[in-house]
Amino acid sequence: MEKRNAICMTCGRVSPISTRLTFEELALLFEGSSASGAERAYRKAVEHLACLLTEAGVLHMIRLKRKSQTKHKKKIAAAVYLYQVDNDGEWGEISFDFEAGTAEIVRLAEWDTTESNIFAKRIIHYIFQHIGAFLSQRIPMIVFAP
Repeated sequence: MEKRNAICMTCGRVSPISTRLTFEELALLFEGSSASGAERAYRKAVEHLACLLTEAGVLHMIRLKRKSQTKHKKKIAAAVYLYQVDNDGEWGEISFDFEAGTAEIVRLAEWDTTESNIFAKRIIHYIFQHIGAFLSQRIPMIVFAP
């Protein structure tokens, strides 16, 4: 992970993106691995690091899972996403109507506050920003500073 992120694990120094290894180059370091295997290992390591930083209170993490979706003329017309805050507690639920451009908070996650709904609002903003992109079944995390 240190070579892909170009982050020194000792001092935290970040190198320029031009010096980072590709997943193919990382695969050569892990003998017998493919580029996709190196990418999966990298993603798992990044997710583990994000979990550790969340536990330490350095950042917040939101996990998303698509519960259902409705298509109209080969486009996603509506979807329901579950979300969990900081890897703990009950999952919340948000319903999206992409044709109308609306979202409704069905149920708040356990760590989302009832007054500000800060995590649900961030998810709504994120989903509407990426509406044109392919939204996978499981978006592992959205990370932001407290």
